[in-house]
Amino acid sequence: MSRSPIAGLLAFGLLACAGAESKDLAGKGGAAANAATATAAAPATSRTLASGTAVSATIQDSINSRTNTVGQHVNAVVTADVMDDAGHVVIPGGSAIVLAISELGPALNSGQKDGAIALRVVSVTVGGNTYEPSASVGVVPHTLVGRGVTKSAVGNVVVGTAVGAAVGQAVSKNQKGTIIGGAIGAVAGGARAATIADRDVVVTPGTPITITLTQSLQISAN
Repeated sequence: MSRSPIAGLLAFGLLACAGAESKDLAGKGGAAANAATATAAAPATSRTLASGTAVSATIQDSINSRTNTVGQHVNAVVTADVMDDAGHVVIPGGSAIVLAISELGPALNSGQKDGAIALRVVSVTVGGNTYEPSASVGVVPHTLVGRGVTKSAVGNVVVGTAVGAAVGQAVSKNQKGTIIGGAIGAVAGGARAATIADRDVVVTPGTPITITLTQSLQISAN
């Protein structure tokens, strides 16, 4: 009988300890849950576009193989929002792009069907931050515009006229032959001028292009 009060005290102590331990575990569990919630709610600091992502853009400046040169910069803007795989907008439409001319040249004669033009990406600016992506630029739509009468073309006509006149004079020995020969030479010289006439590659503002990322690009989400 004397042991009953002692046993009761021990049982009460064990219960008290168990209750404290349960509260401690519950407190730790709640803290962990709160930390996990806070982590999940924290906004991402950056977004990533995968390699192969296509960016639609519009050229803002004119390009002409007669006046522009390789290395010059050309401005463009992103046409539509570019999103990552999760549907987040990474590059908003209207973002500025800087391109550089990497190849440019006219069609040098009538036998050459087209001139040459190629562009490369220098940078893209998003949210005030500038990035230098690894990317390729697709085919650049353009037209060919003849240069008209140039000094070399005039020279061909003059030379043709002179040669024709000399031949006509030698063959006919009279003024009529000289005139006819000169006319024939002029036509031949004009035909030669048309054959070798340059046609310039021309790109107008508003021309659409497609840029494709060749490596993933990380953009700040802030």
